Amino acid sequence: MNIFGLITNWKWPGPRPTNYGWYHLMWLGIMIILCFVFSYFFARKHNEKIDNRVVFGFGLFLILIELYKQIFVTIDDGRYEWYAFPFQFCSVPMYIAIIAPFIKNKKIQDAMFKFLGLFALLAGIAVMLYPGSCFSTDYVTILIHTMMWHASMVILGVYLIVAKDYCKDIKDIFKEVIPGTIIFCCLVLFALIVNIVGYYAWFGTDKNTTGQKLFFLYLSPWYENPFPILGTMKEKVPFPVFLLAYLAAFAIGITILWFAIFGIKKLVSLFKNKKNANA
Repeated sequence: MNIFGLITNWKWPGPRPTNYGWYHLMWLGIMIILCFVFSYFFARKHNEKIDNRVVFGFGLFLILIELYKQIFVTIDDGRYEWYAFPFQFCSVPMYIAIIAPFIKNKKIQDAMFKFLGLFALLAGIAVMLYPGSCFSTDYVTILIHTMMWHASMVILGVYLIVAKDYCKDIKDIFKEVIPGTIIFCCLVLFALIVNIVGYYAWFGTDKNTTGQKLFFLYLSPWYENPFPILGTMKEKVPFPVFLLAYLAAFAIGITILWFAIFGIKKLVSLFKNKKNANA
């Protein structure tokens, strides 16, 4: 038996999981419970040291399970496929979480935390509510990886929203949305540079081979973007226009999320005040 089979031979027994099937609902339940546990037992009594440890712990956990996935992809495909390099919207929180606790500049660290609290939360919620193509694989461990990864993003985001008390006051919206957006823009700039340099210099004649595409954050002047609406727009407008639309779409999404959390916090506050008044 090939010893690598211990990594790649675990196939899902029967039909694949489906959106809102038992497997999906099970992970939603686990996520909700852990959101409560981290928010109630850690976030409410947080301090700087606890915040740094929690964020770093999540970052380390993500690195460990992603390392498994990278080994899996390499063994399964017989070579390393650069398309699978972890630098997509749902991957970058791993790097931010592992770096942020060691940043001495508090403004930069705070911006990183706001990125994790809003951008990572948005990405995690989107996948956890509608996994879609995440269930397209037959491999058990990759299915587990997907749910663990995105549930962790939600749990960490909720922790930071509670611990840092984000989305509490309407006057703070720009102070909380803009710093995280700046971090995202820096990531976008880095992804663009790597994608362009990789296209022209790294892969040479192999640059159009599917497995060897450098496609960080799905941003490239040459390859199709998989996102709904944005993907269609990319084929019809110049790349700089698409890039502006790409950034605007994420900024709008984060703003909507901020107002949703703000509304939830207001409702919880009204409920508590009413309860105390009737006590």
